[in-house]
Amino acid sequence: MNIPLQISRDNTRDKTLDFATLRAEALALVQELSGHVWTDYNLHDPGVTILEQLCFALTDLAYKTDFPVNELLADEHGRIHARHNVFFSKSDILNAGPVTVADFRKLLLDQVERLENVWIEPVMSDYSPGASKGTYRVLIQPDDAMTREVEADMAVAEKLRAVVRNCLMRNRNLGENFEEISILKAQHIAIKATIMVDAHYPVRETLAYVCNAIEEVVHPPVRFVSEAELLEAGYSIEEIYQGPELSRGFVPDADLRERKQQVDPSEMVKAISQVPGVIQVKFLHISTDGINFSSRPILIQPGYYPYVDITDGRNDIGIYSDQFEQHSRDAVFWNVFRKIREMRKRHYTAQEKAKADNSLQATYRNSTQYYSLQHYLPAIYGTGEEEVSMQEPAPRRAQAKQLKAYLLLFEQLLADYLAQLGNLSAVFSPDIDNIPASTYFSQPLYDVPHVQHLLKAFTTSKQLWEDFKNDRNNAYVKSLEGMSESDTVYQQRKIRIFDHLLARFNMVVPRYPVNLYNVLYHPPDEKSRINCELRWKASLLQQLPVLLKGRMQGFNYLMDPDAMGVFSGYQQWIYKLLHIERDVHQPLTAVFDKPHLDMQVAGAWHPVPIATQIHVNGENIWYNDDIPDNAIGTQQYHFGHQPVSLLKYGTDPSNYRIVENEAANLFVILYKAPGQNTWHATAKHRNREAAISAQQQMIKHLQEISSASEGFYTVEHTLLRPTLQMKAYGFRLLSYKGKVILELRALRGFEDREQLIRRLIATRWEALSAGEIYQQLSADYIVHAQPQTLGNDMHELVHCLSLIRAGHDAAYPRMEYYIDSGNGQALPDTFYRPAVTIVLPSWPARFQYAEFRRFTEDLIREQTPVYYHLSFRWLGIAEMRQFEKIYFPWLKALPDLFLSGTIPALRIKMLEFLSKTSKP
Repeated sequence: MNIPLQISRDNTRDKTLDFATLRAEALALVQELSGHVWTDYNLHDPGVTILEQLCFALTDLAYKTDFPVNELLADEHGRIHARHNVFFSKSDILNAGPVTVADFRKLLLDQVERLENVWIEPVMSDYSPGASKGTYRVLIQPDDAMTREVEADMAVAEKLRAVVRNCLMRNRNLGENFEEISILKAQHIAIKATIMVDAHYPVRETLAYVCNAIEEVVHPPVRFVSEAELLEAGYSIEEIYQGPELSRGFVPDADLRERKQQVDPSEMVKAISQVPGVIQVKFLHISTDGINFSSRPILIQPGYYPYVDITDGRNDIGIYSDQFEQHSRDAVFWNVFRKIREMRKRHYTAQEKAKADNSLQATYRNSTQYYSLQHYLPAIYGTGEEEVSMQEPAPRRAQAKQLKAYLLLFEQLLADYLAQLGNLSAVFSPDIDNIPASTYFSQPLYDVPHVQHLLKAFTTSKQLWEDFKNDRNNAYVKSLEGMSESDTVYQQRKIRIFDHLLARFNMVVPRYPVNLYNVLYHPPDEKSRINCELRWKASLLQQLPVLLKGRMQGFNYLMDPDAMGVFSGYQQWIYKLLHIERDVHQPLTAVFDKPHLDMQVAGAWHPVPIATQIHVNGENIWYNDDIPDNAIGTQQYHFGHQPVSLLKYGTDPSNYRIVENEAANLFVILYKAPGQNTWHATAKHRNREAAISAQQQMIKHLQEISSASEGFYTVEHTLLRPTLQMKAYGFRLLSYKGKVILELRALRGFEDREQLIRRLIATRWEALSAGEIYQQLSADYIVHAQPQTLGNDMHELVHCLSLIRAGHDAAYPRMEYYIDSGNGQALPDTFYRPAVTIVLPSWPARFQYAEFRRFTEDLIREQTPVYYHLSFRWLGIAEMRQFEKIYFPWLKALPDLFLSGTIPALRIKMLEFLSKTSKP
């Protein structure tokens, strides 16, 4: 918009827009091809006239092709359809889900009302990083008004804490947890100062700016600014739109300062000195009690934030001008002071998001419209509206029609070119259910004068001409569409287009999962122009912003899994890449609970099937038959004692046969998996057509079982760890060869254990005697020492501690940290590091292929950050049922663990399951 429009000095034009050049090249080509038979190229020659009209038509095509692409994409209303063209806004495609601590801080400040600031601190440990990594503390600083409400009513604090927790849980990443959420209290600070100001400046306004400077030093505000402000400050578009999408504007990272641990008067003096009109700060002292003032910094107590109340009577800020003290705290001062405070509040910053987005609007160009060149030919040719007179001989009228038909071949190409140009938006559109299934477009030549007499589709249709033109499915249109492209060509071209669109977002998706899905689950006799891969990639493109923003998002365990289903953004992303299509609100084994299906997963007695021989076309066929007589002709299937591989091989029609039992006047459907020696009768019908239909329904039914039970569960080890306050943390000291020489006597909370370890390592035990060491340690530890060897044992213990203090990296000696699992056993801290166990079903047809299992595991590893420890468990039907009986109740009890400290009853069983060795 800021670039001035100029007339280019370059006069060269595209030759496709130059009629003279096109005509010269066309004549040269005609002379080359037919110079020995056609020697007259004068203007009066009919062939030259027709050639000129074709060249003129080509310039029209080139002119329309030269339209700006946004005008080609605009519809009749001048709008460019974002969904059809995969045009995502900057916020849609550049913003991601919150990942860093700064991202979560911005999100909370944006979505939670009345927050002045918020800090998120990782729970750190110098000794046991596996136990705390991924766990965070949240410290909230409310605004001044809410601070007073919180001090007066604790219910307000609990409500605010619940709102913050819900916001964090909705956006929580996999393997992370926000366990402690604290609301900081205000530590009041009083100020006594004397400030010299210039008499030429308004004293009241100067004092207002001085007070504002003091507040900004004590608790700096977090601003919400506009895109224009950040661009002016030198930020790039990519930098501006990093992190989560915010509704109130953008938060500069520079505003997300660390939490103040102390208040230094020198910082206030520096800030006040920069206020226009301030000459000198003669002195400035601060106090926490309003009595004892000092120029020394004040330390902020744990659980508090510094707060200065300008209205507090304990403040004494003297303003002097020309050696006289100014009494400036009147209505004018308070009006200016409040105005300055409100101006720096985030919700008063102008937001560009409220402005209309005109980027997807353009002038509409009807580039599809074609005007027949036969209108321009001389009337004597008889191709225009006047036609050849009916008084002319029949041969003359026939010649005119022959010329019109001859020209139709050229005009159809011209019209189809414009149809392709006008449907450019549909070529790229992933909305495949609402656009024509074509990448080559055509249009009928209704504009050609009197063309109806040349169209066989019309002359044989017995329709009126207007009705024929209004029929969008007439034989003429269908013939054009059929000639444009076959199903195979359409699929290949559309898939390449979708691959190009995905590549715009740096995405290359493997085709293997969808191809295998199509082979195993697509009905063999069903033909579709829009195949499985097209639907998969179209869905990916349409949902891309949502998928990308949530691809590392864990599930919100505060929601009821029975009501909402246990499904996270991480699972949704992996499901989409693996092309898993199922109802996520149902357990994986729910498909076996349907009344129409009886699949035994435990041992049970069954009658021995009867072996039957049948003679078919000179072949003796033996098959097992356990179908009762009352099941003949029904929709029941009897597979008998088939292994779970039935879901894999039962979808292949080549594993079935339909044979006729002439003696019983029945058609029997036989099934035999690869490797089996005997056929098994699955159904019987009175005629072949019913048997064929039953076989197709049988295969479809098995396909639905597999596709409906594909998926996986995620178990985040972080959510199994006891809370930091629970007395479940211990450690022991191991000497050489793993010998235990010191062990914590009783389990402690996380912070208590950290303090004990810190004190144990920091103490200089070398200065104490063996007896003193033993006596001091015995209060908190079990010391593995014998009275007769106490001196040597204590010397070994002190030596091991000195090596650990020095930071040695040998296997022994070392500290071993563990966490109580609740059943008298303990698991190492490293078990709870950012780790996720993926639990998958082994019975669906795709998952029975070893190469697809490897592909699935590799894909999940590739899409998961490298610092996560992943493990995989493939379970059969019976094992999965047992796991689901543990998994869902454990999920439902998680809020009790982190809200009230109640350990889920099934936590022990879940830990036992995860600690088992994974099976292949």
